[in-house]
Amino acid sequence: MKKVILLMILIQLSSCKTYTKFNSNELSQSDIIYLLDLSNRNLKTQPDLSKFTIIELNISKNRIATFDENKLPKGIQKLNFSSNRISKKVIFNEVRNLESVNFSNNKIESFFYPNGIVKNLNLSNNKLITIQMPLYNDKRADTLNIANNPKLETTEINTIGFPRFYKTLINYSISTKN
Repeated sequence: MKKVILLMILIQLSSCKTYTKFNSNELSQSDIIYLLDLSNRNLKTQPDLSKFTIIELNISKNRIATFDENKLPKGIQKLNFSSNRISKKVIFNEVRNLESVNFSNNKIESFFYPNGIVKNLNLSNNKLITIQMPLYNDKRADTLNIANNPKLETTEINTIGFPRFYKTLINYSISTKN
């Protein structure tokens, strides 16, 4: 019985793939891809991965200027869009099972995720003015990093009743204007 269970686990693990070189012809829509690393590829636009199931996507250190939720893969849990050129808004309309999202070192002004939370969310080193997330959620999140966003004021955070489900809020650079 133990041999059969072990064999089943090995078969399931072998169906998970890790890709470091991006060639969409190699990707199968039926595969579950554990990690797709598209970092440092000089990408100017976000590739459409919506037909694929990818657990972790690293698309950091590129030249991507806009974020489109509709191009995200199914099943995404960890997303790294850090060190790109994303400006204006990042909007998540769909409820997703996001564990870790990193949009640090961009030029984002607004972050909207009104229907869910992210366990670890890094929005540091942007130009944030507005963050919109639900005030309460049954899930407990760990860390929200909004450091080095000089236009984001603590008065705004207190006014909107900033989400209370984060255990750690990193906001060392936020200043209050009188």
